Amino acid sequence: MKRKGTSVLTALLLCALALLGALNPPRAHASGLPSLVVTGDVVREVVLTGCEGWETVKIEYRGAVYDGVPLLSVLAQAEVCGEQVQILLAAHDGVVAALSLDEITQDCCLFWHPENRWQFTAPDHPPQARVKDLEYVVVIGTGPEVPGVRFIHGLEESTVTYGTLFTADALQRLIKEGEARRGDCSVTAFTKRSLIPLGQFVGGAELPAALAYFADGSQLEVPLDGFLEWRGRSGDYLGPDGRTRRPDLKGLWLDPPELSVTQLLPAALQALETGRVLIVLLDGLGYYELIQVQPPFLGSKQVQRARTVFPSITPVALASLLTGELPPRHGITARGQRELQVPDLFARAAELGKDSVMVEGTTKVVNTSISPVLNADLDGDGTTDGEIFRAAQEELARGADLVFVHFHGYDDVAHSCGPFSPEAAAKLLELDAYVEDLCQGFTGTVFVLADHGQHPAAGDKLGDHGQFSLLDLTIPWLKWEQP
Repeated sequence: MKRKGTSVLTALLLCALALLGALNPPRAHASGLPSLVVTGDVVREVVLTGCEGWETVKIEYRGAVYDGVPLLSVLAQAEVCGEQVQILLAAHDGVVAALSLDEITQDCCLFWHPENRWQFTAPDHPPQARVKDLEYVVVIGTGPEVPGVRFIHGLEESTVTYGTLFTADALQRLIKEGEARRGDCSVTAFTKRSLIPLGQFVGGAELPAALAYFADGSQLEVPLDGFLEWRGRSGDYLGPDGRTRRPDLKGLWLDPPELSVTQLLPAALQALETGRVLIVLLDGLGYYELIQVQPPFLGSKQVQRARTVFPSITPVALASLLTGELPPRHGITARGQRELQVPDLFARAAELGKDSVMVEGTTKVVNTSISPVLNADLDGDGTTDGEIFRAAQEELARGADLVFVHFHGYDDVAHSCGPFSPEAAAKLLELDAYVEDLCQGFTGTVFVLADHGQHPAAGDKLGDHGQFSLLDLTIPWLKWEQP
């Protein structure tokens, strides 16, 4: 009986090992050759499944000649991000060699060897660079524009780039996936995971949870005793159990504002039950810019911090403002999309028997349930703000229950001159005067807020947005009763 039990146990272990291999198969070419993945801080991931399609050079290795692909050619195809770039050559057995991109020459090549599989050769480098059985070439770049998982805590921001995430301290764990049974035999399946504790990135913050933003626009409060898992050009969030997964984490906000752009709709509908509502959207105005300028009218009101959605761009944020929903729910997750998948504020107001008007710029940003009042730059001053202001005055005079006014000028100036520039401050003072004039003679509830902020940038645009960053995501929220 003892020998029989040992035999059954051995069979179960062999089944489990076979199942583990099935759960984690190596990437392979159609010809059967395992592939080599170039990833990390690159614009696009490149997968080498042979030399076909690449310009090659002849490599002599131990008396034989092979076709080699210059690493510089592969990196050019992947498009390296950042500065002071390092290249990690990572083998299946855990061996890793780090090289500076500046020291890589055209003689540094990747080639396929029937015994050593993908191999790197660099004639001018020490022999430790000749890594065999390569699995990944991981690029690590530095600089503010390098993508990665971002963290916001107070006024502090940090980024762990996807390349750097590959080097983070991790725990190796077997995560139970399930149990299978056949007759009297059973097998338990596990997946071996490399789990990166979140705690090493949050600066010892004594907080139980943070607000996580994901690439699909969803948000979720997650415990900080969870993990990250490196996925090449992205990172997944895993819960403390190591199993609960949310893919493509973009950032964690450790102390986010309680107010969100999604709360405008319920707040406006509640205010409509007792009176008229005026909503003024100052496109691109961040909370910290308003606080710095302190315009006379808006600066005299109580301003609160609020958070916008990701990506922090106008169509996505405006859709959340008008529907009270996050991007996966309202259906607009990128530029070029206009169709809402849920009812908007104007449709909800109509259900209450209230009429609405939306005063816009030259074009519709999203398709709403009412046709907006569009305004061209009739006076040729380079902005539609004056025309929007006068159109809004007319609509307020007509007595609509809900008037939504969308000024675009601040966003334009902040893009051109920078969000904290004198030109942006002057535009904010102009808009401040417009808002004050619109409130003259209006009785009801006034909301003033923005869709997103901007961060200083370099190049053609001195201001930009769309990132997971404090300046892009933090917007002003003002609400008051106008007697």
